[in-house]
Amino acid sequence: MADSRGISPIRMDGNVAENWRIWRSRFENYLKATEIRKKTAEVQCAQLLHLIGKEGFKIYKTFDIKEDEKDKLEVLLNKFDAHFLPKENLTYERYLFMMKRQQERQILEDFTTELVEQAQKCKLGDLPRWFN
Repeated sequence: MADSRGISPIRMDGNVAENWRIWRSRFENYLKATEIRKKTAEVQCAQLLHLIGKEGFKIYKTFDIKEDEKDKLEVLLNKFDAHFLPKENLTYERYLFMMKRQQERQILEDFTTELVEQAQKCKLGDLPRWFN
């Protein structure tokens, strides 16, 4: 549940990797919108650890972080990436992309969105721009 102080904590149910991707994008947008990027790295990290919620903070407490890196936002985000995101299998993701077919009665815009999402997982370089 979102409140006036920021964004909702990360959801720990369902597809947690996708939840993390979305939450991280929202967090980075929040940093821009609130101009927190202009503040110290320590404040940015505190915002991350506050907004990620109780369960996310518990995960943070398990990270092995060097003392001189604990207030570096990119380090923390990379630690969460390593925790939430599965190892990539480009061959499999590209196979899924090539096998995508528009479903009966699926509107073109929804199918295009699915293609773009899958193409992003395939690391196809500039190719996904062709879908926009």
